[in-house]
Amino acid sequence: MRRECFVTIGATAKFEDLVAAAVSEQTLTKLKELGYTHLTVQVGDLEDYFKRIRLQDTKGIIVNHFNFDKDGLAHYMKKCRANPGPDGGSINGLTPSEEGLIICHAGSGTILDGMRFGVPLVVVPNDSLLDNHQDELADELEAQGYVTKGSPENLAEAIDRATMRSRRPWGHSSSKRGNFAALVDGTTPWNLQEDDAKSRYD
Repeated sequence: MRRECFVTIGATAKFEDLVAAAVSEQTLTKLKELGYTHLTVQVGDLEDYFKRIRLQDTKGIIVNHFNFDKDGLAHYMKKCRANPGPDGGSINGLTPSEEGLIICHAGSGTILDGMRFGVPLVVVPNDSLLDNHQDELADELEAQGYVTKGSPENLAEAIDRATMRSRRPWGHSSSKRGNFAALVDGTTPWNLQEDDAKSRYD
């Protein structure tokens, strides 16, 4: 059965280390071990870099990539949801699949979009950014049980933890909204719906 892993680095900053880690031998081996069949990587402006570092041996995993999508990321994130197929009551019209995984940089908008899809989420802060708040945000959300924090160096291990661990479900209660908003200085718009991910790369 299909099992999808989607990786996004966002649009505002290059993140070579995450792109490299996503298609490393260690990561591909771990994904194969856990039953993943497909890996899609949003590479932004790093397509040439991606093509140079991509391994020929993908461990049997189908690897795809794209720069940006004018329709946004919702379509890719949705593929990571469990989808039992028509006999299991699915209405999504997608190929039957097991629950997958989203790996993203630690931008607040991308994290929020990923959490709303209800699948395991690995958050990887981009330490190259100036005035970086991503570490703090990732630490706090992991402490609250919503995400698994990873790094390019330990991505395979973070994938293992995220796939196996129980996670706190995301809801829309005012207390949860308030906690998250406080972490990002109140800048997150809480009236967003699932399909708003179609236009978000932050």
